[in-house]
Amino acid sequence: MDKALMEKKLEQLRKKQQLMEKAWREAGNRQLLQFFVDIMPKALGAERCSIFILDPVDEKAWLQCGTGLSEKQLQVPTKNSIVGRVMSSGEFVIEDDLEDQVGVHDIVAVKTGFVTRNALCVPVHGVTTKKVVGAIQMLNKGHGNFSDADRDILERLAFQLEMNIENIFLRQELAKISVEMGRKIKKLEARLGVK
Repeated sequence: MDKALMEKKLEQLRKKQQLMEKAWREAGNRQLLQFFVDIMPKALGAERCSIFILDPVDEKAWLQCGTGLSEKQLQVPTKNSIVGRVMSSGEFVIEDDLEDQVGVHDIVAVKTGFVTRNALCVPVHGVTTKKVVGAIQMLNKGHGNFSDADRDILERLAFQLEMNIENIFLRQELAKISVEMGRKIKKLEARLGVK
């Protein structure tokens, strides 16, 4: 392949990579997720709500949005955390008396200053993949512990948000592909002496 044709193909690749990066940055519907994070504590009589997205490559879950927290402010392992147990099993978890247990919630408490007493966490399944792509977690029920009625409401919310959360999950995969594509484009440009 001659150099002019190769440079043209590289330019096309660069444009595709830029489009992929733009699609990643424009992660639509974040406002909808934040709206639910804002209203769910009031609806369930809890202190906080958080929505986590699974990162299957790094075996972590990162915070998409949460009460009093910013995007990606928290990352929790998919092992040894409530969110991780939910994502691994695909089943809900209700935990009471967390102040008497040692766990990832203690590390989060040091980072955020927020002490967790009890938690309800449900998985979010992908519409197209049927895999767990995220989780919604409620913390610190105001009076008593989380109930089956609370779980039912949160599971119904998770069902309504499946497509939105799966899109974020897929965008993170797209972003990783874009970064790798960028590296390969730079290597090709270096080989060809293109600036």
